[in-house]
Amino acid sequence: MRCLILPLCLVLAAPVAAQDMPLAAELDLSVAQVSRSGSAVNSSFFGPLSEVEDFNLTRLNTRVAVPTTAGSRLQLGLLLDDSDAATTVSGFDSDDTYRAARQLSLQFGLVDDNRYLGFFGASGDVRFNPDDADQDADFTAVGLAGQWQQGDFSLGGHVGVLDSSAENPETLGNATFVAGNVAYYFNDQTRFAGRAAYVSGDQDLDSSSPDPVELVALGLEIERGFAIGSGRHIASLYGTIDWLNLREGSSSGLTEEASDLVIGLGIRIAFGAGTRRANDRAFAPRLPQFTRWLGAVPVVD
Repeated sequence: MRCLILPLCLVLAAPVAAQDMPLAAELDLSVAQVSRSGSAVNSSFFGPLSEVEDFNLTRLNTRVAVPTTAGSRLQLGLLLDDSDAATTVSGFDSDDTYRAARQLSLQFGLVDDNRYLGFFGASGDVRFNPDDADQDADFTAVGLAGQWQQGDFSLGGHVGVLDSSAENPETLGNATFVAGNVAYYFNDQTRFAGRAAYVSGDQDLDSSSPDPVELVALGLEIERGFAIGSGRHIASLYGTIDWLNLREGSSSGLTEEASDLVIGLGIRIAFGAGTRRANDRAFAPRLPQFTRWLGAVPVVD
């Protein structure tokens, strides 16, 4: 990984009450099918149509939350994505297709019984199919995160900036974003959640006039947990559906559009809490899906 220097996260806020926060860890493995559509997909007037419209993704996501001083929490995360997207289409090298990603993250925040306020930093790289290796990009995201939990409801969000660098910068850069999530717990082990994000940035950053890009992401998730290890840990099964829409403007006045529909299934194994509700309270809010945002953008160029 070419860029793994995470920003130093400093928190300045009013003190909160101390609480007993045990060490918590989570291992998350999922698979997803991506279906791509829109006016930008295989729209070239020159050369073969070589953008992959359907492929599968495998994701490994781990996180560890460590209580630090009274009322604060440090969290580290590692995410790995891998795609089975075909490297050739009709005998030609495939273009603008997400291949893999790696991400390290750090989150630090103040927490009490039902609130979290903190900073985050994430850094890593995204890779595309071999014919577009010059588009492989390093990225960094930094920002603020907050979460409020009351009874059966949880509400959280992130705001920040996202930037990338590459030899041929076809993915997203110079971007700002806002993301939110809401969850409802039917009981201690069953959770239904929704998420949304809006991103505004640029593409073709090596151009004298980069093209503006807007991204909207919406998603739903349902999860059911089961106590394991004498009730001290949990395993859970979950399903997701996400829709990601991209729009790129250009100096010619044309607007290119593409959408990814992502349907996934996964399993999580969590250590340190015996219920899904308690486990979610032991961690900082989940980060937005930076790698999938970056992996989708080149198709609208």
